[in-house]
Amino acid sequence: MRRFLWGVIGICACLLTIGVALADSDGTWDVFLERGTSDGADSLIFVDVLTGETHEMVTHGERYTRLRNGILYYDSSQQAVLFAQPDQAEPQAHPYIHMDPDARRIDWTTSDDKRQIAWTLTYGPPEAITTVTHVLSADGTGPHEVLSDGPQIGVRVLPIAFSDDGNRLFVDMYPDGLERYVAYSQYAGLHQLDLETGELTPLPGEPGCFCGAGIRGNSFVRLSLNSDPSAFDVRYYNLASDRAVTIPAQGFNNFTQAGDVLLTSDGLQAVYALSDVSDFGTAQQSIRTVFMLVDLRAMRQRPLTEPITTYVH
Repeated sequence: MRRFLWGVIGICACLLTIGVALADSDGTWDVFLERGTSDGADSLIFVDVLTGETHEMVTHGERYTRLRNGILYYDSSQQAVLFAQPDQAEPQAHPYIHMDPDARRIDWTTSDDKRQIAWTLTYGPPEAITTVTHVLSADGTGPHEVLSDGPQIGVRVLPIAFSDDGNRLFVDMYPDGLERYVAYSQYAGLHQLDLETGELTPLPGEPGCFCGAGIRGNSFVRLSLNSDPSAFDVRYYNLASDRAVTIPAQGFNNFTQAGDVLLTSDGLQAVYALSDVSDFGTAQQSIRTVFMLVDLRAMRQRPLTEPITTYVH
């Protein structure tokens, strides 16, 4: 059996590794991503952990995503979705996920077990946006369209996550183009899409502020603006029982940017990044970031780390 591990190499002389074991065939591999080599390209480095054999691929990519047996990413130089595997000499076009020549953007997400993939293709100008959503399931039926939304003014559908049973897809009605101006993953109006009926319904409390959120199992965690501009409440919703709790903010002077919410697999804890950004976009820009830990049993939040001088994802 092949176990496939995904890691990330930080370019600033330190190695950051994130790994998950996956089942496939013939071998065991670690995968590392080296960002921004001398010519501006990236490197995907596959390491056979049994033999030490190394296979390196030069890539020009973004949104690197681990699948069950390879790495999916968007190649901006080719405007194509490519798939890299350790037994291939070069990345290849993914057999199902393609950038339509008439589309101007593609986004995707995967289920936790990597057996399902959802992707959206965005068409049209900002004043008339249409988004088409497809899902590729593990049952071998191939990709199928599950939603066509639009035309909308300034909003596109963004896939976020699958439910545990794979029957629902969580999506955001995302302000198109705003991702260029924010440091963290933030959402405007989260919905759930029933993949059998096609029914699209807003999640509890939505639409909310353009703030961070995370969904795992039946736990829906939403950051919410507080009356203090440098503090975020955490709103917790149990999607099975309709239970709703607001966890009060902990204020930090000038920490006004927050997002990238992650939940544990049991849905009992969450963490998010909270940053203080001064002189944004100038040569004097400075950043301080803390991790905030959210205990969803005790219903409280607290800082997990001392401030560090960078964004953290």
